[in-house]
Amino acid sequence: MKKLIKDLAWAFCVAMALRLIFGFVLGSRYPFVAVMSASMTHDDSAPNNYYLWMAKHGFTAQDIADMPFPNGFNKGDALILAGTKHVAVGDVVLYINPELGYPIIHRVVNITDDGYVIKGDRNPAQDPWVVKQEWLKGRAILRIPLLGWIRVVPTELVYRFSNTYPL
Repeated sequence: MKKLIKDLAWAFCVAMALRLIFGFVLGSRYPFVAVMSASMTHDDSAPNNYYLWMAKHGFTAQDIADMPFPNGFNKGDALILAGTKHVAVGDVVLYINPELGYPIIHRVVNITDDGYVIKGDRNPAQDPWVVKQEWLKGRAILRIPLLGWIRVVPTELVYRFSNTYPL
């Protein structure tokens, strides 16, 4: 039992050190995240909720193909995030609305003087608020399929048993 505790403590320390190092190099306090919902999944709802919505708002098929993660990603994927100094339309960003208090990973569909208009690819409409620059925590640069389940499963168990599931 002592060895298990020692190994877990060592793994935790290594994980925190990697987070600090990668966070510094990538310019993000959140260099690794797990995708906790299906709001960016391209499934049967994508033709209406993503491609049709994007076409109605002036995006061409080539615009969509040129965006980062043009086919979205799935719940349980892991993302590596960089800083948010250079956010463009089409980028996938992690933000935290202070009124909600939990992170959301969606795509920038417009930039206005007030901030960023954001939409989950699978969602039928854009998010109901304009995201302020200070809410941004990272810009997705790499997807690692399935790796995020390491975080999703225990998190969902805790939320379900505590009756505080935010999603």
